[in-house]
Amino acid sequence: MTDQDDLLFLSHLRAHGCDCALRRERSKEALAAEPGRAAGRVAGWALGRTLDHLQRFGRRGWSVSDSIVPTAQEHRLIQVIRALAAYDYEGAKQAALWLVPEREVAALLDRAAPLTVFYAPRGEGRRAAQA
Repeated sequence: MTDQDDLLFLSHLRAHGCDCALRRERSKEALAAEPGRAAGRVAGWALGRTLDHLQRFGRRGWSVSDSIVPTAQEHRLIQVIRALAAYDYEGAKQAALWLVPEREVAALLDRAAPLTVFYAPRGEGRRAAQA
């Protein structure tokens, strides 16, 4: 099931994957506000690196969607990031295998690891940055 964290992540993912510079800038500004300036810069950088990797090595290619419902690829990427956030590396690898060839899984996980900030427990990460 898609929750608010997924929708937040998808909005930033789609903003960084589109051709609209204004939309990317607004995403960067929002990330600077929450989770915070440093974490937001890292998250924006990680979004770009992850998208570049998926566009280059993705099994099924990668395209940005504006649909309300996550695409199968977006859903699988969310699974990867959620598994990384839960320290379930085997689950992350299995989900990543659907997205990229086996030789590219480690690189994808490395690029996506900073995106766990979208799924940090409420007492840490995003919410603590507001304190």
